[in-house]
Amino acid sequence: MSEKNDKELYLNFDEYIRQGEPSQREAAYAWSTAIGLQAVDGLKTSEYLNGLARRNIEGEITIDEVEQLLNSYYENKTTREANDDDKQEADKASKNIKRILSVKTCDFSTNGYISLHRRIFEGVMKHAGELRKYDITKREWVLEGDTVSYLNWEDLRNRYLHINPPVEWKEQPNLAVPSKQPTSTPTSTPTSTPASTPTSYIHTNNKNIIRLVKALGEEQLSVKVMMERIGLKDRENFLDYSLNPSMNEGYVRMLYPDSPRHPRQKYLLTVKGLALYNSICHGDS
Repeated sequence: MSEKNDKELYLNFDEYIRQGEPSQREAAYAWSTAIGLQAVDGLKTSEYLNGLARRNIEGEITIDEVEQLLNSYYENKTTREANDDDKQEADKASKNIKRILSVKTCDFSTNGYISLHRRIFEGVMKHAGELRKYDITKREWVLEGDTVSYLNWEDLRNRYLHINPPVEWKEQPNLAVPSKQPTSTPTSTPTSTPASTPTSYIHTNNKNIIRLVKALGEEQLSVKVMMERIGLKDRENFLDYSLNPSMNEGYVRMLYPDSPRHPRQKYLLTVKGLALYNSICHGDS
């Protein structure tokens, strides 16, 4: 059997890690890590990407060529499968992580983490490398459906995450009332009512939003199910007057915000939406 045929027997990364040359072992570790991280999120890479990874480990193609071939594969793919979006996300994120792991340095600063997010999800998510502009919740199975508490999006500002900020950065403005001008010295008698209080932040007079919030409750629902619960049949009407306003005003969010057309896309209440829902349940609305 030829040397090339021997190499073709290496069909998984563990074999390269155990028996490959040092450069192959290093590349196999990186690919194994990159692809394994997708599995943590329940995503599986395509066989096409796995084949490209093996060719990269063999030294047959560079990571740049992997990227070119992968992009061409999805651009020219004529037969669509139900999980194509998931596979494309997993493939491209794996390729990006492999590229990152090939570099031996990492910047453990706020900007470094933002840059890392951009590099991992570039070409995968349109908001790669951007701080989120909405509150999120995530119900976890290991917590029996309870949610992890995430920092309010308005507090995610780079300057306030700095380990050793300059003196002029140490006094933080009221993030609930964004202003482009420096805040003035506080007085004992405010000249106007604060722009945002817990009550005004939560409540709304939009009956369509209130109706949708009540229909969602603490569940994750598809558009079809939400329409059924509300009693609507016109999808465009539902999107224009109920769902989109609810999302724009921060009461509802997508389960997969970076993949709007995700085949398993569902919608759930944000922290703000849950607060309104609880208020409704207690008769405060």
